[in-house]
Amino acid sequence: MNYREVMSFLDNARVFGSILGLDTMRRLLFELHDPQKGLAAIHVAGTNGKGSTAAYLAGILHAAGYQTGLYISPFIQRFGERIQVNGVTITEHEIAVYMTKVIEAARSITAGGGQAPTVFELITAMGFLYFQARRCDIAVVEVGLGGRLDATNVIGKPEAAVITQIGLDHTELLGGTIPEIAAEKGGIVKPGCDVVLCRQSSEAMTAIAHICRTRNARLHCADAGTAVLRSLSIDGLTFDWEGYEQLRTSLTGLHQVGNAVTAVKTAQVLREKGWHIDEPAIRTGLRGARCIGRLEILRRKPLFLVDGAHNPQGVEALMTSLKALFPGKKFVFLMGMLADKDYFSAVTLTLPHAKRIYTMTPPVPRALGAEKLAEVIRSAGSVPVSACDTIRTALSLSLQEAKEGDVLCAFGSLYQIGEIRACFGLAKKEGFQE
Repeated sequence: MNYREVMSFLDNARVFGSILGLDTMRRLLFELHDPQKGLAAIHVAGTNGKGSTAAYLAGILHAAGYQTGLYISPFIQRFGERIQVNGVTITEHEIAVYMTKVIEAARSITAGGGQAPTVFELITAMGFLYFQARRCDIAVVEVGLGGRLDATNVIGKPEAAVITQIGLDHTELLGGTIPEIAAEKGGIVKPGCDVVLCRQSSEAMTAIAHICRTRNARLHCADAGTAVLRSLSIDGLTFDWEGYEQLRTSLTGLHQVGNAVTAVKTAQVLREKGWHIDEPAIRTGLRGARCIGRLEILRRKPLFLVDGAHNPQGVEALMTSLKALFPGKKFVFLMGMLADKDYFSAVTLTLPHAKRIYTMTPPVPRALGAEKLAEVIRSAGSVPVSACDTIRTALSLSLQEAKEGDVLCAFGSLYQIGEIRACFGLAKKEGFQE
């Protein structure tokens, strides 16, 4: 199969949706001779921050000289972003080669009467195959949804299980309370493994600590509360933490201190286990990490930012960071949400900081319509709002009406970032999302 044929197959496979459970994934990997076995991995779960934390970790390990894989989801601009080795995305030719093998294995399963793998399971299997073929020393593997029943959880005992901030998201699948969701995220903890948990709510900390005790896992707390922020700008931040002075990231926002500290703590744990990670590697990895759509600058005059905040916890972090970056200012927001998210809470958190809001519809079936979102905003406050028929219209209108000194920020769904960036000429969005 060529690349287009593979993409067409995956597009059609979306009919199987998202099915939590590991039986089909294990069967698929068995057909592929279990490429995940023997792969050293860092498994990263959490509601918010796991993408940035995974990027920092992959950067640190690569800077330390290791052949490093990175598996993330969803992609922002190009499908190949999901699978990387040493910061380089898998090519279209490689996708065709390895996904063809995965599809053949999937067809073998269905021919025998088994459940067809989901798109996420197919892509995850391809990632393991690719990391095996590229002889990765270690791979940073980001959970897709939850943890306990996520397709990535077929990996064995990881070098470290990393858990970032836990919040209320995907409650219909993971539970309606923090302890319930934490129990699902904590499903990546294997008996006897090392667990790095960023300091957060006591409910989440207690739930993860209980899991670690029952599984005889060693819990390490990454406490960003002991970090000292030295500088913060739209181009990055600098901070001190536990003996490290002037650590710098190119990702910005106050929440990035917590993500970076979590990555550094994980690097320390790996070093204690025999991985050769020195301080220059940590500094280089943090400074060089990039994560598309995380308070990313798309234009400087007027200043236009895009962010992937898509749930109340993420929106609250975004607003806190914007206030720190631009004290006393109110913002022009471009907002597009999914219908299955807590968009009312997101609106409530946004309104006190808004000068004007433009609503748009993310390009996925689960999208909340721009007019519906605008109605919610009008009913919740008095901020001027315009519902736009397309993302491009929202961008054009907001830039046309922007006043000198305005700061514009688009947020609400990861799935709209690719199209927003394409409108600024950065890259054309291609591929599809589950």
